[in-house]
Amino acid sequence: MAAPLLSTPISIPWGPDDSLSLEIPSAWEVDVVWPDLTEALADYPGALLIALNDPIDALRVEALVGPGSKVAIVVDDPSRWTPVQIALPEVLRRLRTAGVRPEDISISVGVGRHHEVEDSAMRKRVGDEVVDHYQCHSPPVNDISAYIDLGTTSDGLPVRVFRPVVEADLRILIGSVLPHMQAGFGGGYKLIFPGTSHRSTLGALHSMGLGNDAGKLLGGEASTNPMRQAIRAAAAKLGPCVSISHVLGAPGQVFQVAAGSVDAVQDRLATEATRRFRAPNSKPADILIAGNHPWPGDPMQSFKVLLQHRAAVRPGGVQIGFFWTDPAEIDRSFPMPAMKAIAASGSIGGWTIRRGLTLADRIASAINSKSEFMIRWARELVVDRAVMVYAPPLFERVGPRLGPVQIFADQAKLWKAAAVALGDQAESPVARVFPQGGLTYCPQV
Repeated sequence: MAAPLLSTPISIPWGPDDSLSLEIPSAWEVDVVWPDLTEALADYPGALLIALNDPIDALRVEALVGPGSKVAIVVDDPSRWTPVQIALPEVLRRLRTAGVRPEDISISVGVGRHHEVEDSAMRKRVGDEVVDHYQCHSPPVNDISAYIDLGTTSDGLPVRVFRPVVEADLRILIGSVLPHMQAGFGGGYKLIFPGTSHRSTLGALHSMGLGNDAGKLLGGEASTNPMRQAIRAAAAKLGPCVSISHVLGAPGQVFQVAAGSVDAVQDRLATEATRRFRAPNSKPADILIAGNHPWPGDPMQSFKVLLQHRAAVRPGGVQIGFFWTDPAEIDRSFPMPAMKAIAASGSIGGWTIRRGLTLADRIASAINSKSEFMIRWARELVVDRAVMVYAPPLFERVGPRLGPVQIFADQAKLWKAAAVALGDQAESPVARVFPQGGLTYCPQV
């Protein structure tokens, strides 16, 4: 096959401050979908004060506590770009004004299945002043002695939550609302379930929706989402909680901040995130191209971007991810031994993953992976679509294949492979491009 002619390049964000030119073949019809990033807050600290002074369906934080109160603050983990270092000091100031002692305040990072937050990362997340004067925790997900068992929900979900969070009189959640494959949107009580939950709880939560098309839960209503309903049932076993949450663009860009009742804040911001980030309900394209901006360089988190846009490409089509990747973050969510084992399996591993969930689970067990749900998502991603990723650092670490996923460090080779995979299925294929795939998501057609 002759090398394809190239169209006028499309520029996409690449890493924190750069851009990458996509030289898409000229024979392809290209449709570019951008999120609505207009009208970011010009004065976030001022908007934060307004939100804290006028909470939704709740009293002000300082009215909920007093001398002797114990408060647990939970912030989202460093893979998110919530302005924690601005919001947290204002919350702490209000707690001190109400008479709460620093020794009665704990600050936990809702790590869930993500990497432990070590001292340097904790200081970057919450600030040196906070680390030096308050109890700061990265919950040890495997140490069950660090958790309190609150029983099970009516649906059988074990509720085991990090001890400082359970023992507090008030829990304050500081996070953001982003599209999520199973919970519809992240944020809210999800900072506790699974953020500060024992592995048995978070494993049970993440199993919800697997075995079906998890994309059908993406961006959905909380009232009909099984994972979100399970989270709310678990949260009912805790005492009072309030939320300070955000709708974000790129790091440093805040569109909305709200405080108050956890569910009320979550529902309001999910509506705003849907308005800004949901793609038009269009006919599925032949080729999907999605960048991972503004995700901060973790390739396994970046694969969620392709899942979030899976409905934008037809069965039998091609999904292409452009993943800016930080070499230091490659094994953040997925252990490198597991990744290399899948890579070494090549086409056989890809065939096995495509065969079904049972065999995918066997792969997870064989490589002792702590991220079985990621392998299940991988099966859903590749079962009826070709998947290719441009990520030079990942190519250097694991080679040209990650099971059924082809990895590239050369754009020309990527476009040629995509054309071959598409074959004669479309004379003039339609390619839909999501330059900021970490924000946008595609509705089910």
